[in-house]
Order: sequence, then structure tokens, then C-alpha cells
Amino acid sequence: MNDAPDLLNPLSEMLALSSYGNTKNILVTMVETSGALDEQAAKLAAQRTAENFPRVLSCIKEVRERGKRRLAWEHHPDLPLPIFFTDLENTDPNAPILERLVQRLAPRLDRHWDLFKEPPIEFHFIRVSQNHHILGPVLHHVAADAGTASEVGRDFLSNYHEILTGQEPDWRFQPEAMSSSRKRLVKTKKPKLLDFLREGKQALENMFLQPVLPAGSGSPGDLRQYQIKREFSVEDTQRLIKLSASKGVSLVDLLAACSSMAVDQWNDARGISPGVLTASMSVNMKGRFRGFNTDNNSALLFFKSLPHERQDPGSFMRSISLARIKQFRSNMDFKFYQDVSRMNTAFRLLPFRVKRPIVHSLMQKHQFSVAVGMLGVIWPTFRNGKPTMDSCLTETGNLAIAGVHGLGYKLLSNTHLLFIVYLFGSKLNIVLAASASLFTRAEADAFLELMVENLFRYSEVPTSRQP
Repeated sequence: MNDAPDLLNPLSEMLALSSYGNTKNILVTMVETSGALDEQAAKLAAQRTAENFPRVLSCIKEVRERGKRRLAWEHHPDLPLPIFFTDLENTDPNAPILERLVQRLAPRLDRHWDLFKEPPIEFHFIRVSQNHHILGPVLHHVAADAGTASEVGRDFLSNYHEILTGQEPDWRFQPEAMSSSRKRLVKTKKPKLLDFLREGKQALENMFLQPVLPAGSGSPGDLRQYQIKREFSVEDTQRLIKLSASKGVSLVDLLAACSSMAVDQWNDARGISPGVLTASMSVNMKGRFRGFNTDNNSALLFFKSLPHERQDPGSFMRSISLARIKQFRSNMDFKFYQDVSRMNTAFRLLPFRVKRPIVHSLMQKHQFSVAVGMLGVIWPTFRNGKPTMDSCLTETGNLAIAGVHGLGYKLLSNTHLLFIVYLFGSKLNIVLAASASLFTRAEADAFLELMVENLFRYSEVPTSRQP
């Protein structure tokens, strides 16, 4: 019998340690539906889903091995599953639906998640009106990345469909994919001492670099976060994808470039000179390296630019694309994972309660002008083995699915502006998570509009294919 503890992988351990103070690390993947929700079927579907994903009915515990402390999962199949049936009363009826949703969820999202005593998941069923609901799982990032969270949501909707109809839906067995990018298994090279020194130097530079942020009128110390969403038409979505592809850049390259240039434009209008900008891009390592097929495969890529590099929009977009490709070829996502692992190892002798604020403080040293998380197509259909822009899941049981509300709530690091980007139903969705300590609500909305204007303006700018 193997009694070895089920250890958290380094990424999940870092997320558990960095979830401190106002850093919550919560993933929300809920669907908006029309039709009469069967509450008993929804509750049963949630319970079946929890049984299919043992990690979400687990707690973490601290284990000691040879004097060193690590975090491990401890399965608790009898742990009560948090299920909430509420409505949108007492939220601003004039606000967009996503903001009303976040208002309703805020007390649960902002609480202290004690993962030593409670599961890293909740199911929420929120009534907007008699035949209009928002429903699905809320997951702690310790237990899942965005791809896994999406699969938990699909499993729930599949269970709901089967309970009501007596049949499994065809889309239950669609391949698991969040991104339209096909991944090849790559080999990692054993690092040399010079590699460690070079990477350590770069990590320190990234940690203590103070990039330019857009000037805002937010209130310092305000712990709130604004979540603002824009959904594009099918026609505009296709136009953006085709235009970016015609220039040899991906949509995520275009988003990273346009959001960075928006910082320059925003500050220029306020008389602030341009400076060093940094951007981060979240990626998923699943399928890229041997052994990376867990519930949490997130990694980050980093980009730095000087003012003169942003003077020509076309060249800047192309430079982002080339930098992203170069980082993938040099396995920078895996090196991020290794850096995280080494950081965890450095604090192995300390108990959780002591090292938690230390790790949180270190992660907060990383500040970015903007950050982009490209989730790809949510529940894509597949043709000839390849994912399409279409989404296979448009109805479940007696419910029609109108859209997906996907967001990352107060994620790690000192990032004041995070764009979560995904496609559902062939429509591009962009959600801006903006810190209230930087922007007012009106400023956050205006900055998102500026970035969207850039998408259409610069997607038609000629792009040099030269490095």
C-alpha cells in the first residue's frame, strides 16, 4: 500500500501560500441561462460533479518529511459541498449583469478561504428572473487552472442534462481543450550553472522593476476590484482574428500590444511621459512537458518594452509575437514553474502560517503595467480533430445557454489591470479586472474602451514580418 502523501504541485502550493490578505486567487466560470431551472436537478448535478473531481472534495494539510514542510491534499468524500441558491436582489439593477453577479458573490469571494477546513469549490445558482439564471462553480485556483475549472463546469452541465433527460449529451465527450493552439511535447534540457545564474538575475530584475502604470484617480488602499465586460459580435470577432492572422500575429499578441499602447495613450493625454512598460501573459503548460497533466498547469510569460519600441504599432505587435515564440522555444513557461518550485523549496523549514505572508509579499513584488489571460475557445467543437471557434455547448436539459461569465478574482501578484479573454459561441469576450486603488469605475470603463479602440485601429496597421 502506498501511503505517500498526495502533494500539491509547486504551482498550487505557491497559490495557496500567496492567498493572503486581499489576494484571493478565485476562478469563476458560470453560465447565463434562459429557461426554468430545476433546483433539485441542479443540486444533484453539483454533487455528482464533486464526486467526479475528487480534488474539489479535499482539504489541504501540512506534512513533514525529514524536517521539511510541504502541503498535501487530503480527500474528504463526506465533506459538505457548499451550494447556494440566491437571487440578484439588493444589487444595482442599472449595472451590467456581470457587475451585479460580482456584487452578489463578493461576500463569498472576499472571505478568508480556509482550505485546511473547507473544500476549494462552491456552486452558485443565482436567479435573475423567473426564467433567467446564472449558475456554475466558483473554484479556488489552488485546486484548478482555468482549463480544469472549465471542465468542472462542463461536467456539471452534462450531469444536469442527464438527470433531466435520462441521456448523456453528445458534447460530454468532446476533447478537453481551452485553447485553439495545438501543443507538441517538448524536451527540457538539464540547466547548467550559468543558466541558473542568468535566470536568477532576470527573476530579481523582474521582481524589483517598477514599470509605468496608467494614471488613475483610485483611492489608495481601496481593496475592491471592478469587473467590466465587453462582448463582440460574431462579425467583429472574425474580423479581428482574420486581421491578426494576416499580419503573422496571434490574437493574444494583438491584445498584449494594444493594452500596452493604451497605457501610453492614457498617460500622454494626462501629460505623463512614456516609460518602461511590462506585460504578463498567462499560458497553460498542459501537454507541453512530460508529467504536466495535473489540475493546475498555469504559467506566465513576461514582456518588457521601452518607449521607442512602441512608436510603430505594427512593429511593436510583431515584436510581441516574436518574443512570445522565443519564450516558448526556450521553455520559459517551464522555467517559471522551476522558479516557483525553487521559491517553495527555500521556505521548506518554515510552517505554513509563517511563510504564507513572506511568499505573498514576494509575489506582490512583481508588478505589471498590464496582464493578459487568453483562455481560447470555451468548450470548442472539433472538426477533423481540430478545435473551431464554435462552442459545442449551447443548451443543457431544459436550459438554453446564452453566455459564459469567466473571470479571475483578485489573482496573485500586484497586477492592477488584468484582461481575461475568451471565445464562446464564436464571440470574443473581454473582461477587465481593475483595481479600485488605481482607477475609479468610470476610469476603468474608459481604459477598456481605449484598448478596444486600439484593437480595431491597430489590427489594420501594416505589420513588419522582420524581427
